Amino acid sequence: MNAVIKLIKLIKMSAVLSVTLTMVGCGSMAVQPQPSPQPEVLVATLPDGSIRFDTDDQRIAKLWSASEQARIEDNNEKALEYLYQALEISPQNSLLWSRAAEVQLENSEAAMAENFASKSNLFAESNAPLLHRNWLIIEHARSLRGDLLGVRSAHKKVQEYQYQR
Repeated sequence: MNAVIKLIKLIKMSAVLSVTLTMVGCGSMAVQPQPSPQPEVLVATLPDGSIRFDTDDQRIAKLWSASEQARIEDNNEKALEYLYQALEISPQNSLLWSRAAEVQLENSEAAMAENFASKSNLFAESNAPLLHRNWLIIEHARSLRGDLLGVRSAHKKVQEYQYQR
């Protein structure tokens, strides 16, 4: 369980670092005129900002928010129920699969976590930050299962996507 907490902290730290680097990069640029407003998009976020999910489907946004609230309340089973409902609406949503993988990892369901992260990878296309996150989950899941060769191959993928973000 200690390793799961370390993985979650690593994911959160990488998100914070990404935002920090983006902000640092923006600080050195000249002020640009503001673009015209975009259509309103429903946004659901974790309180700590470790992952962001944008959608224009109000049903999915509500299910995502309910899932995150259940996670905050340490009710992973309910969180998974909400994620499964959202996946029924949007079965090719890579971020929903990734979040379900993370919840399964928290539940010490290594095989399910790896399966869901792999499924997320199928739909993630060229989303390098999400692929990086999924490979971290896969690496940890394989470690929990004692698959040392699998850990090594997953770690190579983690490194591959780490610098593409």
